[in-house]
Amino acid sequence: MSAQAFDRWRLTLPLLLPSLGGLAYLTAFEAPTRLIVVNAGALALAVMWVLFGRVPSDKNYRLSLAGFGALALHLPNFLGPEVGGVSRWFPAGPVVLQSGPLLLPLITVLVASAPRGAGAAVLALAGVGLVRQPDAAGLAALGLASAALAFCTRGIAYAAVSLVALLLAAATFQHGTLEPQIFTENVLPHVAERSALRATALAAMLFVLPLWHLVISPQTQRAEGAALAALLVALGAMAVIAPFPYPLIGYGAAPILGFGLALGATAREAGHSARNLPTS
Repeated sequence: MSAQAFDRWRLTLPLLLPSLGGLAYLTAFEAPTRLIVVNAGALALAVMWVLFGRVPSDKNYRLSLAGFGALALHLPNFLGPEVGGVSRWFPAGPVVLQSGPLLLPLITVLVASAPRGAGAAVLALAGVGLVRQPDAAGLAALGLASAALAFCTRGIAYAAVSLVALLLAAATFQHGTLEPQIFTENVLPHVAERSALRATALAAMLFVLPLWHLVISPQTQRAEGAALAALLVALGAMAVIAPFPYPLIGYGAAPILGFGLALGATAREAGHSARNLPTS
């Protein structure tokens, strides 16, 4: 196996390991076969994109693509189903995809290499879409990812977006709360009812292993890895403290596809380790 192919396989690990843990959870707790098939299919597609997909390295192209992604976060209010005053989803045939976990990872990676002001403007546009849905977990994830970008790039504009997004997450926290769905929300407490050890292992797959592969021993540029790790931690933390969907370890194709899209879009140079790439 070539060094480049090996690097691409390593790049799948922050997605592959927690998602496999989620499939093990769904299987062990006898989730409906349809849920297992949806997650497995999403994981297969995401891994194929990480291994073979490419996004052009041109910064203007990447910024424009991020802008379209931010605009797409406004579409659920017009096109998606509405449940209890909440419109967060894209209809996709037999499944619905939550827009925040699907698009935020890709947007975050794409703006990491953009001029700081323009990148922050795109994130602000995304934040407006999340407020309209409303999605407090998405806003918290956007806020923490923006804070990571502010730290890595020394960007004041990112810091401002982070502060506003976190304040809006707190303001919308009690709005749009839906009835928890088994296998999607409350995943760790569900596992802990049967085995605290299994719950601890699953939590490590969500909160520890991706951080190792995105921050400590990354295959991405520093800002990209830090922002993705912050996004994942925020989504997971919000799922722990309130009935929000667990990313990757619970049922849901959107976060699997979203993080796969983001990892496949990371700015890489053929034949070079990510550690040697510029950090801003």
